[in-house]
Amino acid sequence: MAELKVCLLGRFEITLDGESILPALGNSKKKTALLQYLLVNRDSKFTNADLFEYLWGDDDSINPSSGLNTLVSRLRKDLKPYELGDIITTVNNVYRWNDELYQDIDVYRFEELAGQLKDADALDEENKSLFEEVFALYQGDLLSGVESGAWLVPKSLQYHNLYLATAHKYIELLTDAGQHEEILRIARRALEIDQFDTKLNLELMNAMIALDMKMEAMNHYNYTVSAHNPLPGFDPSEGMLDFYKKQLQAEYNSQAVLEAVSRDLKHDDGDKTALVCDYTIFRDIYNINMRNLQRLGITMFLGVLTLTRTTESTTDSEAMLLDRIMGMLQATLKFNLRKGDTISRYGPSQFLVLLPTQSLSNGALALERVKNAFYKNCTIPDFVLSYKLTAL
Repeated sequence: MAELKVCLLGRFEITLDGESILPALGNSKKKTALLQYLLVNRDSKFTNADLFEYLWGDDDSINPSSGLNTLVSRLRKDLKPYELGDIITTVNNVYRWNDELYQDIDVYRFEELAGQLKDADALDEENKSLFEEVFALYQGDLLSGVESGAWLVPKSLQYHNLYLATAHKYIELLTDAGQHEEILRIARRALEIDQFDTKLNLELMNAMIALDMKMEAMNHYNYTVSAHNPLPGFDPSEGMLDFYKKQLQAEYNSQAVLEAVSRDLKHDDGDKTALVCDYTIFRDIYNINMRNLQRLGITMFLGVLTLTRTTESTTDSEAMLLDRIMGMLQATLKFNLRKGDTISRYGPSQFLVLLPTQSLSNGALALERVKNAFYKNCTIPDFVLSYKLTAL
């Protein structure tokens, strides 16, 4: 037997062994409309009078009975070359689609599978295959793009909602299984059918966050809110989307801060000198370094450098001179110690230094280098530089 397929979801097409038979109807809108009505209302109770009213409306110039009979007769004649003359049958004197012969109609297979999956509680291979078949069948809403009457709206809405319920069910099972990439795929496909479904948009963004696609999630949120704004009664500051925005914004901001600070910390400003800081920071650096250096087996040494005047003087000008020479000593320390060393002024005439090094002798060499450089650059007499060094 030849394979007859009927597509009503997203488009209208009838094929026989892969070849469309619709061209055989010519440009007759009424023949096409008759087939569509019979297919969609396969299980509905309607009369020939209902058919006539749908096809001709209030046209009083045509006899209802003869007009409908003539249309069906011409349709059967058009389909006879395909051996489809009996595709329309009569049941209780009412014209019907002959589904006893041909049952491959996408919308009814879709309805059957969606009903079967409604109570699915596990995502086994069989159920997953059926879910995928549902998504393959639903290529769009019922007779999408086809001019029709108000009779089609309830049917179309019924299948649309059934599709969304099935998509939500599939995503629920995928969530339980932790299959976030699949959720992403299914949510995107379902949103092609209904881009305004709030739950689908939320599930899509949830999957994006789980896959560390925070920027994409934020972009999708902004797109969703922008798309909803023109809709009457929609308030993006209320309900689930608003709650989700706060959560998503926090995730997005945290990631942005993390990336910015990481870039800043990694930035090399070219300064190869020792760090000069106040005593409070000096103490914090000591505490942090001690925790790390103990694990690495390196000793921290504390050095105290003292500048002493050989002659006594308490005048303001002498105090200013001491401060100036301490500034020179700070510069000498900064440029003669290593980048990992830390310097802090401690009182009017002393500096503290933290030297992470392997031995006392290495630390002494470093401070001796500072002392020699200081005497070389400082030509002011009556000041003596001395130092003490101890392991911490």
